Amino acid sequence: MHRLRLPALVALTLFAFARSSFAEPKPPPPLNDPLYMRVIATPWPPQAAILDGGGRRHSAYELYVTNFGRTPFKVMRVDLEGKDGDKIVLSQSVSGDDPIGAMFMPAQNLDPNKAKDPNLMPGQTGVFFLFADWLSGQDGPKTFDTAITIEQHGERAGSGTIHTTPLAVNQDAPIVIHSPLQGKNWLAANGPSNTSAHRRAILPVNGEPHIGQRYAIDWVQLGDDGQTFSGDKSLNSSYHAWDQLIHAVGDGTIVEVQDGIPENVPNSGKLAVPISYETLAGNHIIEDLGGGHFGAYAHLRPGTLKVKVGDHVHAGDVIAHLGNTGNSSEPHLHFQVCDAPSFPASEGLPFAIDKYTYQDYKIDKSKPAQPALVLKSSHAMTRQEPMEDELDSF
Repeated sequence: MHRLRLPALVALTLFAFARSSFAEPKPPPPLNDPLYMRVIATPWPPQAAILDGGGRRHSAYELYVTNFGRTPFKVMRVDLEGKDGDKIVLSQSVSGDDPIGAMFMPAQNLDPNKAKDPNLMPGQTGVFFLFADWLSGQDGPKTFDTAITIEQHGERAGSGTIHTTPLAVNQDAPIVIHSPLQGKNWLAANGPSNTSAHRRAILPVNGEPHIGQRYAIDWVQLGDDGQTFSGDKSLNSSYHAWDQLIHAVGDGTIVEVQDGIPENVPNSGKLAVPISYETLAGNHIIEDLGGGHFGAYAHLRPGTLKVKVGDHVHAGDVIAHLGNTGNSSEPHLHFQVCDAPSFPASEGLPFAIDKYTYQDYKIDKSKPAQPALVLKSSHAMTRQEPMEDELDSF
């Protein structure tokens, strides 16, 4: 008997919608009525992590939003509250087309680095990229509450604010590691920020979205002119970073090794091999650092890898040389810490380098024929992760 009542309720609801379509004039739907706001909004990953960088604390997560309605809607506002129990310890709000568009990407997006109009058509999914930020000495959040305010017009449309399920914040400190590189003037290209290319690098694997690169860094080395190369830029050997020694970031066990992929011609727009799940990271090493943390080193020079699966290494051991293989446009070290031994099928985790020097700098282009790297004050850093475009020495 009970099982017959549910179809009847659906039929009555559909009849009510159909009958209302003939009513004149059509009254607007109630504001904030869940029956009309046909939206699914889900935060990801299952837990947010805490990053220490630039003297502040940060946390990155995503909000996947799908329009299940029959008319388009526009996101007018995004609100983030960090809470410790019922106490609000952090509050961030974004409104306006440009600011919201800068943190939004539709699922079928072709250019993840370009701001998008924050509209979703019926059946369309989009992703909002959240990047919470607070002072290091400030009380930190235990959960993130996220809300989006939508505006929708047309048949069966509804407007209002949708509150998502709270997202837990993992309170563990980032894993502390040694630098994988030595020397001066290493630029943390695509390092942690809400605009980094790594931040938008969603890879759906086995039915789930993953950003293994959420806190990753592409390390390149700058010369005195602020360039990454000197001489013929079509030669890998012209790049300051090329063939530099790669060091194990901590004690651990090697769990994956890929070698034998040839190097690319730098900045040629061509790759030596087709990009697939297996070749994306080029020649690479994945090290189990313990505690569910994996250090992943990518784009290594072929023939220079000095470890094999099962080897135990110590912090500082030379494990390979820097190269330009896989999905790479010029010699650099892509390094990430993640929660599984895979570049694509993992979630990126923050890390902290035990000690390094952060350099204030600018690239002086007042003389176009003679650009110059101008170094200013330096800062000794401990247990921080370099942020996007920081210049660091180890």
